[in-house]
Amino acid sequence: MGDMTAQATVRPRARTYDLVVRPRSALVRSTALSIVFSAVPLAVALVWVSFPFRLWALMASIVVLLAVVVGTAVVRLGTAYVGVDARAVDVHGVVSGNRRIPRDDIDRVLLVETFGGSVERTVRELVAFASDGSHLFRMRADVWGDAGLDRVVDELGVTVSEEPRPISAREFARRYPSSRAWYERSRAVLVVGALAVLVVGGLLVVEAAGLLAA
Repeated sequence: MGDMTAQATVRPRARTYDLVVRPRSALVRSTALSIVFSAVPLAVALVWVSFPFRLWALMASIVVLLAVVVGTAVVRLGTAYVGVDARAVDVHGVVSGNRRIPRDDIDRVLLVETFGGSVERTVRELVAFASDGSHLFRMRADVWGDAGLDRVVDELGVTVSEEPRPISAREFARRYPSSRAWYERSRAVLVVGALAVLVVGGLLVVEAAGLLAA
């Protein structure tokens, strides 16, 4: 009689890292509180006031779409991390795809402070480049914390350069165009703008219907 014993499946061991950096706990907490105390009541109210005007299906669709987007972002925020081991850097971002970058590809790191509308509110950023100048990954201190950026720099042990003074986000994009995240590109701005118009349009429709009914 032949051997009928099935070979046991060996599960791969979870990857271990020399360093793991996660999003700031304050950011995760504030995001969750904002959703619970602001977004959820607003969504419920939007659907509720649309019932008398037979627009609840439209409003519910908009709310569901936004809930999926927000829920995905929250899950990503809770599971995001940057892990560094002897071979590579794993970047599991919040709004970007997961990447594994071999450490041998990392040639240098740039530390720079950027600002948007006001120079008084700067954000420290880390950008890693390959030897040919191509962008590898980017970390922002408002997500990962200043200490997180410093720990990654220390762990990588590569050449570090720093911008002497803060630069605007526009100037940063001009100097390092390949470092722009997908949501900073023109197409993403159009998508976000379209979603905003959709929400505002829905509110205006409900308001107009209420005025006509009155």
